[in-house]
Amino acid sequence: MRNQANPASIVKVGGGRGFIVEHRVKLPSGRHLRKFVIHRLVVTAAHCLPKLPPATSAALTCEKTYKGLLGKLGARKRDVSTECLFADPVADIAVLGCPDNQVLFDEANAYDELVEGAPALRIGDARSGRGWLLALSGKRWLQTTLSIFNGTFLETGPTEPGMSGSPILNDAGKAVGIVAIGSESEADGVQKNGRAGPQPILSRSLPGWMLSE
Repeated sequence: MRNQANPASIVKVGGGRGFIVEHRVKLPSGRHLRKFVIHRLVVTAAHCLPKLPPATSAALTCEKTYKGLLGKLGARKRDVSTECLFADPVADIAVLGCPDNQVLFDEANAYDELVEGAPALRIGDARSGRGWLLALSGKRWLQTTLSIFNGTFLETGPTEPGMSGSPILNDAGKAVGIVAIGSESEADGVQKNGRAGPQPILSRSLPGWMLSE
């Protein structure tokens, strides 16, 4: 990998993983105003959520907030709450953000402490070729081969249970996809094949408001 990604960008999400990204919101122009506000978000596989949030914009905060879902990768506990901002069960991708800091002040502070203390991954373009997956140990990146099919999904090398929600990186160290489907195995654990997929491509599966900047 030309630019080694920091494993601290990956966090625990339920029984799987997620990774931290930055979303910049443009503000009205003005000489004394900042041009952007930066929000730290967590991208994960939708099936890592205990349940999907209501599919309506009128959902209550409590219906979209998951208590104790997040934690540091490698830590035993998950004690950080988060609010689901987007979920697509078909593409199997979700975006999590800070809980409402007007209602859940302590929970919002805990979320900020988790995501602000780690580097964010940048989103890049997916292409067939060499890629990288974070090992289950969380300490090293494993080289894999990426293949794009139907222009919408990625196929990767073998994955393991517990990798769900992990970022799929290109050779420049940018996140281009997310692990959603593992490799098939026989009943005795012997792998049927050496490929896994389809995996969602971020530039095709994330909501437009995240990709518009």
